[in-house]
Amino acid sequence: MTMPTRLRPAEVSDLPFILRQEREYMETIEPHALQGWLTVLDQNLKVWIDCLPSTIVCIDADGHPLGYVMWSLDGDTATLISISVLDGRRRQGLGRLLLDAFEQKASASGARVVELGVYRSNQAELLYRAAGYETTGQDGGYVLFSKMLSPAEGDNRVLLG
Repeated sequence: MTMPTRLRPAEVSDLPFILRQEREYMETIEPHALQGWLTVLDQNLKVWIDCLPSTIVCIDADGHPLGYVMWSLDGDTATLISISVLDGRRRQGLGRLLLDAFEQKASASGARVVELGVYRSNQAELLYRAAGYETTGQDGGYVLFSKMLSPAEGDNRVLLG
């Protein structure tokens, strides 16, 4: 990373940033699905609000958001719902920082397995493979991944500030 960053829990005031990032993703990675996504925007907003307690935001030294990771927990499985980094800050290690924070917090919450789906043309697939995620199948245009967490996954790999 080229500039100092810090991770913090998400706040309600982060929702406009999350909306902008999610829309940018839809427009660039899944433009064919944008209209459907807009149709259920209220449902997406409800998910984002429900997941705020399990969302981490990466900010720069001035407090501006650079990215976030959001997940849900069901039993011993944590599902990554969304991870996003500002376009101009990609390929600087922020995605990996956020992914590591997700794994740490999920493990601390009792998760033993983490899972996610990534649209097949999304370059983030490389990040997940490099982090040890294994392909478990497909769901439409999405490649499904999972990773078993070891008990050490939650031990001080990423500290939230």
